[in-house]
Amino acid sequence: MKTLPVKAVLEDEGAQAEVVRVLEQGGLVCAPCTGAYRILADLTSEGAVSRLLQSKRRTARAPSLVFVADAAMLARVAAEVSPLARRLAKALWPGPLTVLFEPHPDLPAGVIKQLCKSSGKIGVRVPADPLAQALVGRFRRPLLVSSANREKRAGAGSAAQVRKNFLGRVDLFVDAGDLKPCPSSTVVDLVDGRPVLTRPGALGEPDILRAAQG
Repeated sequence: MKTLPVKAVLEDEGAQAEVVRVLEQGGLVCAPCTGAYRILADLTSEGAVSRLLQSKRRTARAPSLVFVADAAMLARVAAEVSPLARRLAKALWPGPLTVLFEPHPDLPAGVIKQLCKSSGKIGVRVPADPLAQALVGRFRRPLLVSSANREKRAGAGSAAQVRKNFLGRVDLFVDAGDLKPCPSSTVVDLVDGRPVLTRPGALGEPDILRAAQG
C-alpha cells in the first residue's frame, strides 16, 4: 500500500495526478473525508466496485454513497433529477446532504446490481471536503465511497487501524493522521414530490424543508 501525505495531495498537482491514475486503473484509494477515512473507487468500473465491496466484506443491505462534482455529473448517475432535487442541490451542495436517486440505466449493469439490491437507489452528494472535491473534480467521473472500516466495526478515524484492516486491499493511502469524528450527512429520499428524512445528520429537517421550497 503506497502512502502519500494529505498535504501533498491537497497542494501538489503531481500527487493528485497519481491518485487519479490509481482510480483510472481500477484501483482503490483510501483518503480522509469529513472525520473518517473513506475508500474510493471508480463507480463506472464493475471491477473496481467489486474490489471495494470485497475489501469491506460489505453486505447487500449496506447503503451506497456516490460523490459527484456537479449537476452535470449527477445527471450521469441518477435516472431522473426532479425539480425538487435541483432545488436541494442548488441550496445545500456542496454540503452534508445525501439524496437518494434511482441509478442511471447507462451505469454498468453489474454496478447497479451490486449497489442497489437493498433499496433500488444510491445516495449521492457533492462533498464539501476540499480533498474529496479536488479528487472527484480531477477524476471527472463519479466516485463510489465507503467508510474505511469492516462491516459493523469502528475504526475509520484511526490511520493505524485503517492501514491494518486494508493492507493489501487498498492501493494508495492518503495519510492525515488520526481524525476527529464529524456528524454524518443527512440522508433524504424524494417521495411524491417531497423530501423524506431517512437518516438524521448534520443538516436538520427545517434546513431541508426550506431548501425544498426554494
